[in-house]
Amino acid sequence: MDALDPGADDLVAARVRTGESVLMVEASFVIDCTGLESDIGEQQILADLLRHSGAGRNPLGRLDAEPSFEVRGTRSGKGRLYASGAATHGGYLPGVDTFPGLQIAAQEIADDLACVGFCRPLGPVQSVRQWLRWARNTVI
Repeated sequence: MDALDPGADDLVAARVRTGESVLMVEASFVIDCTGLESDIGEQQILADLLRHSGAGRNPLGRLDAEPSFEVRGTRSGKGRLYASGAATHGGYLPGVDTFPGLQIAAQEIADDLACVGFCRPLGPVQSVRQWLRWARNTVI
């Protein structure tokens, strides 16, 4: 990915290099799953985030995140940025880069998104309902 720019209607415009051409893609959100170098400043998206937004580093040098895993200092209007895993190691959840830690982080992020009205809260009834829809091959 070459760059992310604000798009129309609260979308993000991404320039993606595909071989010798560049593809423009508009998206509601972007998930970066490219892994992490030893220093977050060496990873292209995180380095850009540190340089051009209010994001900062935690005491271990990774992204500074709230207990909800929202990256501190990056909120823009209704827009929020969440991070988990090795990128936030050293924050509120010591094992955030482990499989159980990633599950806890995902639940905390989902709970925060539900609190701001982005989605319904997750719970046993909602989970069973969604699983039944999936099992019946109906649209979720």
